[in-house]
Amino acid sequence: MAFFSSVFKRLSRLKSMGSDNLETPMNRCLSTFDLTMIGIGSMMGAGFYVLTGTVAKNTAGPAVIVSFIIAGSVALLAAFCYAEFGARIPQTGSAYTYTYVSMGEFWAFLIGWNIILEYLIAAAGIASCMEWIL
Repeated sequence: MAFFSSVFKRLSRLKSMGSDNLETPMNRCLSTFDLTMIGIGSMMGAGFYVLTGTVAKNTAGPAVIVSFIIAGSVALLAAFCYAEFGARIPQTGSAYTYTYVSMGEFWAFLIGWNIILEYLIAAAGIASCMEWIL
């Protein structure tokens, strides 16, 4: 039983955030507008341009506008969640670090690999649609 207790303690250890995390020799020169444009630019990849037209033409038709409204409201809720995390733990900046600080090392490990899996699936989906269109 002591073995399971020590394993659980190791899996659920939290990262402490000291005040020295904000000290850096780099200058912080990006404005809110700059950060917003970087975020929008990273979201608008090839999938935005390729998949939207394909789905609207072959599958959804005019209902694609409804799906954009639903996707936009879900993205807004996700932005609210990240804003809450940023207000509670201002030194961090990613889902991995938020999870590491609040839930522990094991859960942060799972989140990190889920993020990598998300990017792989998104890239595979875009690649297969590009091949299908061409």
